[in-house]
Amino acid sequence: MTRNGSDGVRTPSEDSQGRKSASTVIVDLAESMYRFGLSDAGETFAVPRSGAKVVVLLRGGRQSLRAQLAREYFRRTGKAAPQQALADALMVIEGIAQESDEEHVLHLRVARYADALWLDLADATGRAIRITAAGWTIEDKAPVLFKRTALNAALPTPIKGGSLDVLWLMLNVELDDRPLILAAVVASFYPDMPHPVIALNGEQGTGKTTAMKVITLIVDPSPVPARKAPRDAESWVTAAAGSWFVGLDNLSEIQPWLSDSICRAVTGEGDVRRKLYTDGDLAVFSFRRCVVLSGIDFGALRGDLADRMLPIGLYTIDDTARVDEEQMWLRWEQLHPRILGALLDLLAGIEGVLPSVKLTTKPRMADFAKVLAATDMVLGTTGLATYLSKQSTMAVDSLEGVDFIVMAKTAIVGTFAGTSAELLKRVTPADEWRAPKGWPGNARAVTRLLRQQAPVMRKAGWTVTDDGGINHDKITTWTISPPETVCNLDPRDPQTRKKPDSAGLAGLAGQEYGPSHDDHDHIDLVDYERDYPDLFESSL
Repeated sequence: MTRNGSDGVRTPSEDSQGRKSASTVIVDLAESMYRFGLSDAGETFAVPRSGAKVVVLLRGGRQSLRAQLAREYFRRTGKAAPQQALADALMVIEGIAQESDEEHVLHLRVARYADALWLDLADATGRAIRITAAGWTIEDKAPVLFKRTALNAALPTPIKGGSLDVLWLMLNVELDDRPLILAAVVASFYPDMPHPVIALNGEQGTGKTTAMKVITLIVDPSPVPARKAPRDAESWVTAAAGSWFVGLDNLSEIQPWLSDSICRAVTGEGDVRRKLYTDGDLAVFSFRRCVVLSGIDFGALRGDLADRMLPIGLYTIDDTARVDEEQMWLRWEQLHPRILGALLDLLAGIEGVLPSVKLTTKPRMADFAKVLAATDMVLGTTGLATYLSKQSTMAVDSLEGVDFIVMAKTAIVGTFAGTSAELLKRVTPADEWRAPKGWPGNARAVTRLLRQQAPVMRKAGWTVTDDGGINHDKITTWTISPPETVCNLDPRDPQTRKKPDSAGLAGLAGQEYGPSHDDHDHIDLVDYERDYPDLFESSL
């Protein structure tokens, strides 16, 4: 920046006595403390020249560059920085950052780099955890740039040699669902894969909110681990962009816009909106997140959300076993480092077996199914069978909210073959009848509904095919058969299990990582190649 004109004329950055303006002092201060850059999403950021290499966004809350420069200016001058000077300085700094020739990827909490997964501890040291199949280590700095927001709190330093059994002292998850939770949390370390929507449901007294907080806090601590549902799509983007885990608590129903937003978030969301209401500039938001929901009953679910949902059952906590909040979270602070260390051990083991997992029949969340299969191999559990059973059940439940499909199941005897118009006539009652909300009003609406629901219908046991309109002057002919019975894989069925050997399947480093159990409740090992040959190309 030019400080003095070559002809001796005073520049705007100086006053009549040649002193620098406050905005110029702030810019000089910023350049001495930070390097500036531009992210692949168009975010301008700063990285400290010394100390922890943690990204600082130019604008935002108390962790933004604006706040830090204001604090440093006061320390050095003894004066509060004028608001206009801060605004002018940040405008200059933003221009400097945009001059960067290279765009950088800014990671939130987790990252993949080369042959390793990374977890940001989000503390003042800038340390991160490196995880590979060989194990995990705590590194002083990561080879990637991590950004932090006001919703990212620090993780404790993990402790090696722990056991995941202690997790169930904090998390009242039903026995069969424990491998699913472990796999879902492990899957959250993979930033480049779609994640299941963890859905905690149960009656009053099952500790749904506490369970949500525990699941969220394991990997991504936050001042607000459980939040109320956003009021609209724009507030959803704002809330979800700030943390890796997003917990929505006490939902009684899921509006269509929120259902779509959640689906986009777990698979990789993109959104465009104005930066400010007063200008025409656009801000692009692109992110993938892990989502946890809780509620007694979510109501009718759209098929695409049901496909991505991982329902988790919670057992009722006896009144004599309840503890107060203070005692509960004091226990969590004591156990969290050991739980995190045991989880990292499990992740390292999964990294070792994951390349050998080959699924021939892949459910909607195929990447998660592979992680779940790898989890079963390390722990000796039956999570994949439980997951497949739950997916069939979720498909049936989601269709119960579609009146046309419900009535078609009764109206179709055997197999229906015909056009959408003929199907509408078959399903619609002949007498005077008032169509419910969402009922297709014409053949085109029936076609649209069938194309939307066909994947879920097939998962629920329906046969749904169409000829693409090639035989009837581009009018599609459908062939539809309702399910006779829904095939559920029950991991407790003796026909789908084998007895465990005397030693069981040991975990890593000599530890036993299976769920705790008593003489009546236990999880046996499964020979997937023998019991589910249609799912695997080769032995795991």
